[in-house]
Amino acid sequence: MSEITIAGNIGQNPELRYSQSGKANVMFSVAVTTGRNETKATHWFDVKCFDVLAERISELPSGTRIIVKGRMKEDEWNSKEGDKRKKLRLYADEAGPSWRWEPKGGGSDTVQSAAVAAVQRGFDTDQEPF
Repeated sequence: MSEITIAGNIGQNPELRYSQSGKANVMFSVAVTTGRNETKATHWFDVKCFDVLAERISELPSGTRIIVKGRMKEDEWNSKEGDKRKKLRLYADEAGPSWRWEPKGGGSDTVQSAAVAAVQRGFDTDQEPF
């Protein structure tokens, strides 16, 4: 199976879910824009990830620039009407925010909030957060 890496923007806020066995998973879409001016085109990728990666990605809001590395796989299922459905998805092995076009004036609110929360936990528990 081949590996693919994409960089684009999260389309909608990722929604964290848990399987019956308690395994975390999240599905979300990523918009990848290629070309310029008249040749500019946007391609959408459906992405799925699991476990700790799913929990962390679910904290990123829509619009966040993200890099995803993983494997393309065709999922199959039956609709409520009994029709067979197929969809190509990118199963992420690695993913995270891209800093290529970081807004002027500092990092993303998500990263800053996470850093503040980590430091605050250290004060609350009298342990170093790092």
